[in-house]
Amino acid sequence: MHLSLPEAVYSELKEYANEMGVQITDLIRMMISDGLKKLREERAARMRKQQEETTKVLMEVLQRLEELQNRLEEYQAFVEGELYRLNKNMESLKKRVSKLEDMVDEHLIPVEPELVQP
Repeated sequence: MHLSLPEAVYSELKEYANEMGVQITDLIRMMISDGLKKLREERAARMRKQQEETTKVLMEVLQRLEELQNRLEEYQAFVEGELYRLNKNMESLKKRVSKLEDMVDEHLIPVEPELVQP
């Protein structure tokens, strides 16, 4: 691989390489390696943060679903109780209507039809 670097950058790299006691190419390899390591760590950190945010949102959704399920179960129990109460009232009303019909039938005076001449 060939690099075209401005003279100032090359001089700075040469200075650092001399301080470290390595060749410029080795310094560039180390810098590339360090840069890639840093990029990988940043990517991993971003992914962790994204996963944490996703997990947080999913937990909130799960909590909301559990709340809705509880409310639905409460409402279902209420409706079932009301339905039971209405059925009992309906049975009671049917019995009362039946008694009233019997009472009306008992108090009716039977009328015999008769022929009327014009």
